[in-house]
Amino acid sequence: MNKFKRDMDKFIGESPHFNEALKEKILLRINEENRPRKLIWRGFNTLKIAAIFTVLLAVVGSFLVAALIGTGEERQASTSILKTVPVKNFSDESENWKVTYSQKEVEDSVRSAFLTVEYVGEGLKPEEASYQFFYKKDQESFGGSLTLNEDGSYADVDFGTCTTCILYTDQDEIPGTMEWAGQQENLVLKKTDESKWQESPLFKAGPYTMIGEEGRAGFIYDDADVSRFYEDKTQKYMWHFWGSQSELTGTFKVLGTHENSPEEIVVVPEMESRPSPNNGADHHIPTMVELPEKGMWKLTAVFNDKVIGTVYVEVHEK
Repeated sequence: MNKFKRDMDKFIGESPHFNEALKEKILLRINEENRPRKLIWRGFNTLKIAAIFTVLLAVVGSFLVAALIGTGEERQASTSILKTVPVKNFSDESENWKVTYSQKEVEDSVRSAFLTVEYVGEGLKPEEASYQFFYKKDQESFGGSLTLNEDGSYADVDFGTCTTCILYTDQDEIPGTMEWAGQQENLVLKKTDESKWQESPLFKAGPYTMIGEEGRAGFIYDDADVSRFYEDKTQKYMWHFWGSQSELTGTFKVLGTHENSPEEIVVVPEMESRPSPNNGADHHIPTMVELPEKGMWKLTAVFNDKVIGTVYVEVHEK
């Protein structure tokens, strides 16, 4: 007890009065003792926040990586399906019409199919036509009507996918008819390994050889190894167009369709364009073109959402 009193006297002095000076001295001592605890607690809170933030970053990062991988796998899978699924073409050509039925098996017992119709007769193309085809005494049939597009072609007929439709074999034949303007022709579609499209003709414009529709649309191309198309290879092609100032002014783009698919892809993205004469043409546009699959392609040049010309090219294997 005497020792405690001596310690207190040593700390607060021998005066028993609790004055302001004594109060400040006691508070100062308390703060000094608590400061290390506050610093430790503050450091702990900072560490805790940093740890939580790190965990959140890791979770978000993992999610994004998984999403990107999934998207990449989906794209790779879709590209793989496009390039590896075999397509069977059944075709026939009469005096005035060439018809090709294309079919591929996308899954077990599931097929997708589309029909391509071309007028190969002389004179003006019919504005309207109809088709009707049968298989083995009408076990399956497909028919419909066609309307001539502004670019002088008939749109492919996409039958989509089907789980109950017949998957034709190489030996199958599909008879049918084409009717137009009171006329009728019979055709029998048979399996063929020939392409349903042919490359567009070459022609001269200025000092250059071009491919496409002479006097309408084409690009510099001489079918030499250096100018040929190869799958997944980007190359530069100089388009040339013939037409009025109004139809060649505005937006321009090029769409592509592979012979074994009814789907269109954007080959040259839409851009603004003004006529720039060159090599005897009313307008020319340099473009970069890359086509993803070997085989025949239809390249459709479009100004202001109107087709100006169509060029057929072959993409070669690397």
